[in-house]
Amino acid sequence: MIDEGVPDCLILASGLSRRLGYDKATIQLGETTLLSAMIETMKDHGMKTCVVIGPTSDEAGSSDSVIFVRNENPDHGRTGSIQVGLEALGWPERVIVAPVDRPGFSSRTLKRLFSADSSASPEKQGRGGHPVFLDDEGVMAVRDAHPDSPLNSLIDFSRFEVDDPYLHLNVDTSEDVMSLKMAWGEISDSWRVNSNPEQE
Repeated sequence: MIDEGVPDCLILASGLSRRLGYDKATIQLGETTLLSAMIETMKDHGMKTCVVIGPTSDEAGSSDSVIFVRNENPDHGRTGSIQVGLEALGWPERVIVAPVDRPGFSSRTLKRLFSADSSASPEKQGRGGHPVFLDDEGVMAVRDAHPDSPLNSLIDFSRFEVDDPYLHLNVDTSEDVMSLKMAWGEISDSWRVNSNPEQE
């Protein structure tokens, strides 16, 4: 069920996986895929979710809580993919942007993004991570930008420190996929809405 009190969510899954050789979104994790698991997590947190897929991806049907939209030009840059998704969501005032290949966040981190007053991102050991939160000014900055503009050049993110052990996991190679599969039990547990309630 969509919670009107939380931001919308944009999952980026349109990048062409040249180094990996296949679509990152289809990585099999037990009985589910990486993309399906991330969609369910965002839905469990009450977010209306848009998934930006690539030109050759198998498109799933949209529903009340999940929209699928195709980016025909993923090579134009990640900001271009964000623009496609934001347009499909109707240019929301608050949105979480989550690349499918950066799954190492926790439910606790999502909830901290929910409460951010301005565009924000988690960080660990001095390095920024994902997902990120865009406020209305951030959304408008993306709307007016060139598709290949780096997001960090458009938005001044406030950062907050997290202890997510896999925050910097970037699934880009077969070795990264192995790392993801080895860590998946811990990551998927941390995605649960009520994980680590004593630390909320």
